[in-house]
Formats: sequence, C-alpha cells, structure tokens
Amino acid sequence: LEYNVDSNPEALKAGLFGWFPKSLIRTWGFAATPEVDDPAFVQTVVRESCPNDGRKHVLVEWASFPSGLADDPRAYRVHRQEEWQNMSPDEIANTDEALQHPTNMNVFYQAYSPYVDIKFIVLHRPFLETIASHHDWDGGPPVHSNVIQGFMIMLRRFLDTHIYDLVNGRRLWSLVCVERIMAKNYKEEYDVKKARRRLIGYLTKFLDWPDGDCPHCFDEWRDSKKDARDVLGEENVALLEEHMTYLEGIWPPPGEDGNVDQQCAM
Repeated sequence: LEYNVDSNPEALKAGLFGWFPKSLIRTWGFAATPEVDDPAFVQTVVRESCPNDGRKHVLVEWASFPSGLADDPRAYRVHRQEEWQNMSPDEIANTDEALQHPTNMNVFYQAYSPYVDIKFIVLHRPFLETIASHHDWDGGPPVHSNVIQGFMIMLRRFLDTHIYDLVNGRRLWSLVCVERIMAKNYKEEYDVKKARRRLIGYLTKFLDWPDGDCPHCFDEWRDSKKDARDVLGEENVALLEEHMTYLEGIWPPPGEDGNVDQQCAM
C-alpha cells in the first residue's frame, strides 16, 4: 500500500487535545468539545484521519508533556497549571490535572486502539539540555525542573503499564536517546551517520515500516547550539544535578535488551 504521512494531523489533535475551532465542532455534529474517549467523537476522528482511499495513513503527533504555557491560546481541555510551580514532582504527578494534560494517555490508548495501530516513540533528551531549552518557564530552572520531573514520573508509570499492545501483543513503545544522534557527540561524520542509520533501522522495525536506507531523514535536523551549563549557570546546574539523582530508576526509562543505542544517559 502507498503510505500517506501526516505530520500535522488536525483531526487527531482535535481528538487528543481539543484543538479545533467551534465551527468544526458543529460541522462534526457536536455542541461542545467531547471527552477524549467519547465513542462518537473517537469514530469521527478516525474517519477524518484515515479515509478509506486505498492508502495506509500514518499520523505523527509530537506535542510535548507538559505542553504550552498556562495562558496558551490553544484550546486544551486542561491547560498547564500555575499551581504546579508550588508543588513537588510527586505532588504534580498525582494531580488529576497533570494526568489530563495535554491529554490522558491511557484513556486515549484505550479509546483508539480498537480502531488504529498506536505506537509511542519516547524521545529522551539529556536533562540539563531539556531544562535549558525553556529555562525561563515556570519561574526559572529549579521550578521548571520540578514540573518536568513530575511529568517524567507520570510518563514512566504509563510506560511501565503499557509495554505491549493489548490487541496484537507487540511492543507498544520504543526509546530514542537523542544524544546518540547529535553530531557534537562524535568526532567523525562517518560515526554520526552510522549512529543515525542504526536508529532508522530499529525504528522502522518497531513501526513495521518498509526497511531501507533513508538518505534525507536528517536533512532538517539541527543540533542545539546552546551550552546548557552556560545557560543555566553554576548554581542552577548544581541543584539540577541533585534533581537528576532523584530521578535515578525513574527516568530515562530502560531501553530494549541488547540495544546499546537505547541505553540513555541522564
């Protein structure tokens, strides 16, 4: 079958997050934004996303957890909460609001898996770089780190309870260690290309996509030019390294046995 790949799936975003204008809600026959697992809504999203046109439809959703700011204009069912800034990571992970933001992963999976093949790719970026990328969010690095840790705890719980697909028994998620494909971590260009080919190899196998070379897969890839330690400052780095110790055994999640490229550094 011919593959149709949609990297900006509007219907799926409506299903996951509630991102769509009121006019579309009415067009689809709903008076207000339905819940993630509303049966009629789920079937509408699937029908709009995957028309029966003889092609295999691949939808790629890439929103982060957490996603957006508290005043984000996008119509999340549950926005980022300012009160998370005053909570510990464990407290955040145990709130219903965090569980629903930007979507409830378990509810989404349970509702959609009877109709579509769902697979999760877990992107792990080095922790200091993650915090440095939005170091001014949540009031600054220490608090931003707490919020991110809360979601790491919550995501790990989901991954540990969803290792295999309920329908076909195959593995439901795969891990990508971003540092393994960053050019700055290699001396020779050949070694970078080799690492990226290995990544493409195990992901195509996991996704059950056609295997083969992909010479243009990284054409748009750009390594971050930030030095995380410089951005964060010595005092914040020392505190965040303590946070990293707290996360031992929680994040990053374990890779598959025998795959050295999935043994991520914190």
